[in-house]
Amino acid sequence: MLDDIKDSFNKISKQRVVVGFDLSDEFSMISYFPLGEDEPISVSVTPGGEDICVPTVVCKYFAENAWAFGNSAIEAAKDRKGTIVSGLLSQAREGRPVRIENKDYDPVDLLALFMKKCFSLLSQEAPIEKVSVISITVDRPDAATIEILSRAIETLRIKPEKVFYQSHSESAFYYMINQNRELWNHDAIICHLSESGLYVRTMKKNVHTSPIVVLMDEKNFDHIKSEDLYDAPVAIQKQKDTEFWYVLQGLCEGTHVSSLFLLGDAFSMDWWKESLAYVSKKCRVFRGNNLFSKGAAYGAREILDPTKNGESHVYLGKDKVKANVGMRVIRDGEEVYMALLDAGKNWYETKRECELILEHEEVLSFIVTPLNGRNVKTAQMYLTGIPLRPGKSTRIHLDLKMLSERKLLVSAIDMGFGEFYEASGLMWNTEIVLE
Repeated sequence: MLDDIKDSFNKISKQRVVVGFDLSDEFSMISYFPLGEDEPISVSVTPGGEDICVPTVVCKYFAENAWAFGNSAIEAAKDRKGTIVSGLLSQAREGRPVRIENKDYDPVDLLALFMKKCFSLLSQEAPIEKVSVISITVDRPDAATIEILSRAIETLRIKPEKVFYQSHSESAFYYMINQNRELWNHDAIICHLSESGLYVRTMKKNVHTSPIVVLMDEKNFDHIKSEDLYDAPVAIQKQKDTEFWYVLQGLCEGTHVSSLFLLGDAFSMDWWKESLAYVSKKCRVFRGNNLFSKGAAYGAREILDPTKNGESHVYLGKDKVKANVGMRVIRDGEEVYMALLDAGKNWYETKRECELILEHEEVLSFIVTPLNGRNVKTAQMYLTGIPLRPGKSTRIHLDLKMLSERKLLVSAIDMGFGEFYEASGLMWNTEIVLE
């Protein structure tokens, strides 16, 4: 009987799929994860192929209402069959209309078109109706970017409650904690080489906290760019090899490194021979391109099916809320702590609404507790001018929303008390800085 239940559960789990979508200006990738499988699968541009990188471009064919994307768009533009649009994510962030054949196009619509084309590749292997969670990972998931992506998702008619967002650093975290422990027992380094430069993330752990806090030390080396290496003379390649060697030396000396991951097509070339010889003596070295998309898929799985490592480790990146926020309230005649916001969540996805019934309070007190439990503070909100009413006859609607990773906006509205006391319409706002 127990085996039958397990088999039934496993069958249901395998019918659910989560998706990680790595979206950037240069290349984009999709990995999907049938729950119950061992690891995510990256989607190839060609069925059965290994070409998983989709150039983030679209091309409108001349005098036609037809569009190509990815490599097909590049080929169409080379053959002078249409107008190519690149840098789709950046253009959507900027918000300026894109002019094509004397017509203006909304850059968010063009981004949504590209995303739709990418999801069409996925649908050949994992139909969208089977997808439970989609995690989109980008370099900078700020409020403006989340708004843009939310608009694109709405255009694609994907249920917004299915979609979550991660930074590349958080996706790297989820990827690493799902690898063999020997690869992240000590520091793990991820080097991402693109047209804009070399971006390095070093994953570090504080094993003295519970849960274990994981941080990403991020550095940018814009003097090493992938575009400088393609078709470059031998002398230039040797120079870049030396520069990369110095970067690696600075990262590895004086610390223990378990693994190094190299992302970007430029690492498929042999310009970094001396750097490879050096770092191979320090740690295990891996090369590939789908770390972020797989990491996003692992993160999506964590939402539905938390893992042991996911529960025992918490990632605290620059996009994460660094403190818990709550209040002391009376519930069933006893004073209890009511949690409002939890540390460790992305600030742009952190919000809370609730209602309070006041006794005679004119001040609301919020308890701010950093994740390390130290330097707990109390922040106050003054309800200046609140109408005088009998005790427990004032209902307040609270709206809490993070404005950044450190700044919290609290709004309160007087809702009155049913038919007994009309709402005054008074509203109070206060900002709280979370240290």
